[in-house]
Amino acid sequence: MKRVYGENYLHRKSSRRPIMRGSAIVGNSKLLWALGLSLALVAVVFISCLLTAAEANIGPSVLEATRKVKAPSGVMPNEPGVWANAAILIDADSGRVLYEKNAHVKLPIASTTKMMTALVVRDQLRLNDKVIVSPEAAQVGEQGINLTPGETLTVEQLLNAMLIQSANDAACALAQQTTGSIESFAALMNKKAAEIGATDTHFANPHGLDQAGHYSSAYDLAVIGRKLMRDPVLARIVSTSEYSIPWPGHPGPRVALNHNEILQKYAGSTGIKTGYTVMAGQCLVASATRDDKSLIAVALNSQHRVDDVSALFDYGFSSTMRIVFVAKGERLGRSRVSAFPRRYVTVVPGAEMTALALKGARDVFDVKITIASVTRSRVKRGEVLGTIDVLLNGASFKSEKAVASQSRSASNVFGMTAAFFWYSTCWSGKIIFAPFRMF
Repeated sequence: MKRVYGENYLHRKSSRRPIMRGSAIVGNSKLLWALGLSLALVAVVFISCLLTAAEANIGPSVLEATRKVKAPSGVMPNEPGVWANAAILIDADSGRVLYEKNAHVKLPIASTTKMMTALVVRDQLRLNDKVIVSPEAAQVGEQGINLTPGETLTVEQLLNAMLIQSANDAACALAQQTTGSIESFAALMNKKAAEIGATDTHFANPHGLDQAGHYSSAYDLAVIGRKLMRDPVLARIVSTSEYSIPWPGHPGPRVALNHNEILQKYAGSTGIKTGYTVMAGQCLVASATRDDKSLIAVALNSQHRVDDVSALFDYGFSSTMRIVFVAKGERLGRSRVSAFPRRYVTVVPGAEMTALALKGARDVFDVKITIASVTRSRVKRGEVLGTIDVLLNGASFKSEKAVASQSRSASNVFGMTAAFFWYSTCWSGKIIFAPFRMF
């Protein structure tokens, strides 16, 4: 039996293939869109990760800042007249020379020698160390504290006797306790002098009695005195008027009396050491503080050492202005400890930086601060992260360390990984929504 198909049926059958072809095209288009979108997202994520990594490493390795400070205006003051053969006045904080007369001439220095003896002893011995007095020390002669052979005293007691009473026997006993002999102790004194920049100096003994090859200069004694005053123990001793030391076999103690007249005659004076021998004449190394200004003055071979030092102090206090380059605790900048997450440590001066400037001198100070922009992952408080350099009229003047104000460390691996992906996600958001922010 023959099957007969109607026209509608034939038309319906013939139209099925085109409908199926259109559906396939639509499906393929969706697949391509999905694939393209996925690739775009992968590209965005990849670029975001690259930008996150680049952001952590792009930038200067150090941060620099410079500031200028000018000296106060005014008329240059007249320099003081002094009797001394050699003299100097320096700013105790910065070491800057404010006045000098024959400052580098090598001269006998008498008992001002004992400042260096004290510095070496402080480097080598403890205050409570016991010292047995030798016959040689007890018999050294001249000024003394009446030490007896075999007597036992502490280093602290002998330092007080030496610096207050200017006891030669105490100086000798300390020297022998430190190295075993006067000669070897003098070698240590010369080594210390070289270390602190006292290059005009050579010591032959610890007490300062006249001897060939024993000399220094006004400049070097100012340097030594400045170093001594930075030791709190020695600074306290040289400002003391009297000190009692036990005296076995006697009804009362030995009393060391300070011979430094400047302590009573000049307001604000704080030390340091007198000296006298026939060859050296009257010598005085003195310090004083007023209105946040600290000065050190030296007068060598002067018939009027107190008047000379007083005139130098008056000149220094009245003719200068204190300039603060960086204050204690001042925020200088910051160094990055960790990129993921971002952690920083604040950088501050290791110490306050100041100087005295003479009024009307037209001095110009340049302060240059250099800080590492990135540091290691674990930083301790006080760790050096940069430098502060001060130039005076274009020449190097002084430097100080820039240090971490606190301890700081990077996160652990999990914290760093999480922070990296979070920063990358933020970058992805910026990239995706960038076109919308343009309109």
